[in-house]
Amino acid sequence: MTPIVLNFNQLKTASKFLAYNLLLVLPLTLETTVLAQRAIPPKPSISQTANSEADIIIKKLVGEWKNKNASGPDVNFFFTDDGKMFLMMVVSDQAVAYPLKYHVDATQNPMYMDIKLPDNPKPVLTIFDFIADGEMRMQIEGTNPGQPRPKNFSQDVSVFKQVSNSATLPKNLQIIDPDDANKSQPESLQMITLMNRSQQAYFLANGKFAKTLEDLQIGIKSESEDYLYRIIPQGKGNQSIVHTATAKKPDLKSYTGIVFTIKVKGKPSLDAAICETIKPTSKPPAIPKIPTKASQLVKCPSGSILLP
Repeated sequence: MTPIVLNFNQLKTASKFLAYNLLLVLPLTLETTVLAQRAIPPKPSISQTANSEADIIIKKLVGEWKNKNASGPDVNFFFTDDGKMFLMMVVSDQAVAYPLKYHVDATQNPMYMDIKLPDNPKPVLTIFDFIADGEMRMQIEGTNPGQPRPKNFSQDVSVFKQVSNSATLPKNLQIIDPDDANKSQPESLQMITLMNRSQQAYFLANGKFAKTLEDLQIGIKSESEDYLYRIIPQGKGNQSIVHTATAKKPDLKSYTGIVFTIKVKGKPSLDAAICETIKPTSKPPAIPKIPTKASQLVKCPSGSILLP
């Protein structure tokens, strides 16, 4: 399957809301797992008061909501009535969605929404309300997992318009499996993948790459039982950054990851790649050669291969 490349503008909007967490599992170059399209059936009526305030609000949320900012990227939300939520984007002419979970407290003013990210015990705490028929505003700017809930809407609050109240996800949608990236991967490959993705998120937030593991703030130590991990800055510019996983045992392979900027159809984008040594070695691959065109692949040095 052809990798999907997300450009700066799309991920800047996503990163405002979900910070590193979504970006770590939704890399700028990814292979999506396609799940069979299915209708999301309405849930049976809750045994509590059928017309409770929460039920009414959830019914109003069900469906697809489009970002009204005409100058912004096409990043939409899709809500179901059983606590599921999807972040939806159209990239490279392909609709993709990332699954999340949500909970609302309709007794507050403005109303509360908690959004649960995979593999993060701390939810994103935000506020929302309905401002017109079929329109909703939600505080996205400044919300991150573990941070306090905003008390008021800011001037740059995001406004969404409901474009569908159907409980069925759009057809031909590729749903990203957040667990797929880590299935059957050795520790070293998981760490290099995480470092690559974290650098992409860091670059979007700061306009530069992180030079140390401490700057990335993802909990990776420079040494484990089996590997040494390093970040290798590349000159004074911000065009690329290199990560290495150096094996400490003779039966293990070593890895080199690279994150770099590149133009896709004239727009600045980020991409990443990982080279794996063909044989076990305590020397990671040399710095890969990054492409000059989006249609080209990263070229790994002799003695190593480019991982898909």
